Amino acid sequence: MKPTQMAAIALAFCLATIPLLVWASDPVVQIQEDRLTLDVNNQPLAAILEKLADQGIRIRIDPDINPRITARFNRRAIGSALSSILKSVDYALIWRKDKASAKDEPRLWEIRIFYRGQEARIRPLEERANLEIVKSDDAAYVKDVLLLRVTPGMTEADLAALLDQLGATLIDVYPPLGIVRIRLPHGSDVPAIAKKIAETEGIESAEPDYAYPLEGGRTVSDGSWPSASMETAIPASDATTVAVMDSGLSADYADNPFIRAAYDAVSPGAAVGDAMGHGTQMALIAAGAVNPLGVETDATAGSPVIAIRAFDDNGYTSTYTLVRGIDYAIENGARVLSLSWGSETDSSLLESATRYAASRGLVLVAAAGNSPTGDPVYPAAYENVIGVGALTPDGEAWDQSNYGDFVSVYSPGLADLPVGYNGDPGLYAGTSIATAYTARQVAAILSSNPQADQKTILEVLSREDEK
Repeated sequence: MKPTQMAAIALAFCLATIPLLVWASDPVVQIQEDRLTLDVNNQPLAAILEKLADQGIRIRIDPDINPRITARFNRRAIGSALSSILKSVDYALIWRKDKASAKDEPRLWEIRIFYRGQEARIRPLEERANLEIVKSDDAAYVKDVLLLRVTPGMTEADLAALLDQLGATLIDVYPPLGIVRIRLPHGSDVPAIAKKIAETEGIESAEPDYAYPLEGGRTVSDGSWPSASMETAIPASDATTVAVMDSGLSADYADNPFIRAAYDAVSPGAAVGDAMGHGTQMALIAAGAVNPLGVETDATAGSPVIAIRAFDDNGYTSTYTLVRGIDYAIENGARVLSLSWGSETDSSLLESATRYAASRGLVLVAAAGNSPTGDPVYPAAYENVIGVGALTPDGEAWDQSNYGDFVSVYSPGLADLPVGYNGDPGLYAGTSIATAYTARQVAAILSSNPQADQKTILEVLSREDEK
C-alpha cells in the first residue's frame, strides 16, 4: 500500500567525501525543512540515515550501500549535502505537501539511495537492532510510531490523505489484521494523536506501538534443590513444533538438532543472537534439553523449536514486533507459541493478534508473571492464551508466582540452566520456566491428538497435574 499523492524530483550525483579535522564528541544529524546539519566522523551511512528516519524522513536504500562517512557542515541544502557525502551512488528526493503545516510548500518526505541502473534493489532501511522506547506513567511505547487498524473499505487514497494530515510516513502494513504502521513527525505525542484519530472514518482502532519489558527468571541461592544436567534432545521427526518468542538464541546452540529455524523479528533479515540469554534458556526447556526440577527425565518428549528474537538487547519488544513473530511462527508450521513474559499493558491490537494466531491453529502459552499481585498480566490474560503459574519442585506454589482467574495451569518453575539470564548459569526460578515447559507438554498433546482444542488441552494438562 503506497501513498498516491506525491511529487518526485530525482537527482544523481557522484562527488567525493570531504575530510575534516575537528569533530563533535557525539555524531550530529539534524534536518530542518530542506537543510541538513551534519557532524560525523567515520560513521556508517546507515547510522546517519537512521537518525534522519527518526526525524520523520522515509528512507529507501540498496542494502549493499553503507559506506563510512566523515563530514561537517551546518544547514546545507539537502541536495548539496547528499552530494557531498555520497560517492559513486545516485539518490532521489521525494517531496510532498504537508497539509498539517500552515505553509503551502512541499516538505522532504523520502530519500532513495541506489546504484545507477539498479533502482529495483532499494528496500526500506532496516530498523536498528534496539527499539527506541518512550516511558510514560501509563505505558511504554516505541517513539514516534503509531499503529492503525483500518477497515477493509479504506482505500490507498484515504490512507494517503490521513498521512498528509498527520505529516506521517508509511513504514509497514500487515494485511491479515489490517494493521498499518506509520511514523509520526519527530517528538510527537503518540498517545494523544492515537486518541484523537481513533474515531476517524476508516480507522477501527489506533494506539501506540506499545513496548513490553522482559522479566526473566530469578536466581535461586537456596542449595536445598538438586542440580540437573542438560540432556541431548533429538525430537522425533513428526513431533509438534514450538515457537519460542523471546530474546533469541545463542549461536552456541544454533546447530543443535532441536532447532528447526530462527528468526529476528526486531531486525528482520539479521542473524539471530541472544544478548540476554533468556530466549536460549526457554528454547532449551521447550526442546527437552533441560527439565525443570521435579520433572522426571522422560516425563514429556522434547519438541522441535523455532527460536524467534522478539526482544531487543535492552529487553523490550513491541506490539508490531510480536505481530511479525506470530506471522513467522504461523508461516513456518509451529503449532505452539511459548511466551515466557508478560506486561500489565493491555493492547487491543495485541489481543487481536493472539485471536488471529489461535484462528490459524496456534496454541498460545504465556507467563503469569513473577509478582504475586493477583492482577492480570498480558498476553496471559487474553481469552485465547493459556496463562501459566509456577510450582516448586515438590509441587507447592512458588511464593513469587502470580495468580488469579486468568491463570489456567501451574507447572514446575525451577531449573538448573547452562545459560544465564543477564548473568551466570545456575539455578533459576520463574513463571517463564513453567511456561516453556507447559508449551512442551502442549506440543506432546498435539502430537498425539492434532485436533485438540484449547479446552481439551487444558483437560489433559489438569489430569496430568493430578497424577
